[in-house]
Amino acid sequence: DMEVNGTENLIKLLGNDTRIVTIFLKVEKEELKRRLIERGDSIPDIEVRLSRLDYEESKMGIYDYMIKNDNFEKTVSIIKAIIENEKKLLEEK
Repeated sequence: DMEVNGTENLIKLLGNDTRIVTIFLKVEKEELKRRLIERGDSIPDIEVRLSRLDYEESKMGIYDYMIKNDNFEKTVSIIKAIIENEKKLLEEK
């Protein structure tokens, strides 16, 4: 789990030497707010996180995959499928 700046730095540092598979989990602003409140984040932390959402979404283009994260089970299933597909691609090389 890494924020967009960390992902960008990782790609720059290791991208030429290591296969990095990146997945952006997209969530609607109101849903994100609800989740943050539900897990007990402080109001200042929630405000910071929500204020960064547009910036984070502007970086989606650096990711290999983007998943709309609106259903936990579905999201997990898609991530597992991505991992299996990427493993097969590696084995073919």
